[in-house]
Amino acid sequence: MTDYYYPVLSDETSLPLYVLGIGARDREFHFVREDGYPNHQIIYCTRGQGHVIFDGHEYDIKPGDAFYLPPSVPHEYYPVGDIWETHWVTFEGREAIEMLKHIKLEKAKVFHINDINAVDAIFKKILYLMKTNYYYCGHQCSAYLYQFLIELHRVVNLQNGSQDGQKLNQLQPVIDYIDKNFRKELTLVELADLIDLSPQYLCRLFKECLSLRPFEYLARKRIQQAKLLLLEDKLNINEIAAEVGYNDCSYFCAVFKKHEMLSPAEFRSLHKKAGN
Repeated sequence: MTDYYYPVLSDETSLPLYVLGIGARDREFHFVREDGYPNHQIIYCTRGQGHVIFDGHEYDIKPGDAFYLPPSVPHEYYPVGDIWETHWVTFEGREAIEMLKHIKLEKAKVFHINDINAVDAIFKKILYLMKTNYYYCGHQCSAYLYQFLIELHRVVNLQNGSQDGQKLNQLQPVIDYIDKNFRKELTLVELADLIDLSPQYLCRLFKECLSLRPFEYLARKRIQQAKLLLLEDKLNINEIAAEVGYNDCSYFCAVFKKHEMLSPAEFRSLHKKAGN
């Protein structure tokens, strides 16, 4: 498959993310860019084999492998053999760098996509939409680009074969235990003992995998359940606080407001159906 598109940009350039180009080549070209490329690039292999060089390192690229090239990073890549099919997207936006930091692509990097079909499905939506060339396609492609990057993060970092995936699997019994026992008084030692870790290392593992501490995760779980109970409108605030694990209703209300920017009563009132 060889297909590509470079849109004529309009006001989508004011969006946090926008697509500059997207395409597929069944035999990727040999590129040598001594000054790099001016925009962010993500390129992944669907068939065949290629070779990429950047930052003084060389990498073989096989099906499922991908590489990210930031702007202005010198690089070279070329096919190995008759076929090297790549799919690629170039993009920019005022939030591009922060988004890439979030998905752990702060610098030029080679990585493996464990479920390439999930990413490729979104890629094909962007390519198809770009080719329609109607006025708002750039805006819709911006939304798909965000989805593409989030899905890329999921299939790269949260699969069993990656280091982060292994850490998440190690943590999963604790997450399951909190989900089932969030109403109880839980201790850090109790949670750490579930997977034979020290409390300090458990906190570190939570932070690495979920960007939360264990009791922050517990609080979110409790608030999530409290919101469901508030929407049901069967229990009063004191009863809901006790139901989700808080003996002190005032503390429950303070935690709820910290997360939702509304008190429990305000949340209930906001979502209350007319006539109730």
